[in-house]
Amino acid sequence: MLQVTIQDAGRLARIVHGTVDPSRLTLFSTMKDEMNFLPAWLDHHRSIGFEQFLIWDDQSGDGSYDYLCRQSDVVVMRSELSFGMELRYTDPDGQESVERMGTYMKIALPHLFFDGAYVAYVDADEFLILPPDIASMQAVVDRLRAEGAPSAVASVVEFFPRDVAGLSDALPQSFAGLIAAYPWFQDEPLVDLVPGAQPRLLGKSKTARLFARYGVEPKLERRGWHRLWMPSRAKKAQRFQKSPRHKTPLVLRDAQSRLTGSHYANCAPSAEVLLTVAHFVFTAQFADKIRRATEWGAHANGASKYRYYAELLDRMAGVPDGFLDEASMRYEGPESLARAGLMRW
Repeated sequence: MLQVTIQDAGRLARIVHGTVDPSRLTLFSTMKDEMNFLPAWLDHHRSIGFEQFLIWDDQSGDGSYDYLCRQSDVVVMRSELSFGMELRYTDPDGQESVERMGTYMKIALPHLFFDGAYVAYVDADEFLILPPDIASMQAVVDRLRAEGAPSAVASVVEFFPRDVAGLSDALPQSFAGLIAAYPWFQDEPLVDLVPGAQPRLLGKSKTARLFARYGVEPKLERRGWHRLWMPSRAKKAQRFQKSPRHKTPLVLRDAQSRLTGSHYANCAPSAEVLLTVAHFVFTAQFADKIRRATEWGAHANGASKYRYYAELLDRMAGVPDGFLDEASMRYEGPESLARAGLMRW
């Protein structure tokens, strides 16, 4: 297994398009075959003040690589190593862990360019939403600097339609279109900010609630030599991968402060600022995403969650208002999220 530190990112990935400007407010992401979301994702994040996009493209083959390379505010990086490859990572504190290449890139790549700058990170199906009356991400950065806070946490809010029939139309090509097509979310707080500590997680994600409601449960399947003996890692790969309730999408990158994985930073975040990440899991491309993730197998636990998503869709088929429950609320703007305790400013 390849041994790496945070400094090794520069030899494992290279810039293939654009030039990084460290002075520009930057959003970083790792992507593979995300052409369906890309126009809306870029337009939305430009509209809230991001000036530059640093993308690690994992050998996309759907046209998204060429599309990214046509954008003047996008810097594209590539590597010979794939997202799902496992590495043995030693962090700056000397702690070792086994990380997938994609997670390592989230941690390490921005450190090549942004010393002392706040850098944001969200996936291609995630859209940052600013608090009411806040016009730009720069205002968020300025507030964190004034507080001396090294990062800001966000509630990860899954949006969804009324029922499975709402997944059948074409995927909208704008953030407003996505909200119109998938306007529902759960009116329940997911994150409790704790001064001087990592956030406390509350409740359950929408995915977890749907699995419980429709009786989708992990199943241990033994095939081949696993019929005789199955290691714990193979068993884990068949369990549910928890759907995230939070992430840390804005982090100060310097010698003391850094991202430590997909959802946490190493230092305690602001106890006053809670952003929201709109996560568009249940969309018109959901069935295709299940297929691609299962074939690709690079997600956590061998993409086990997507196998159970396929079972969930089968069970929900034909159920009127199948996504809705007593806590489902229609999105009317960021005020809706603030009232639900999913955002704080």
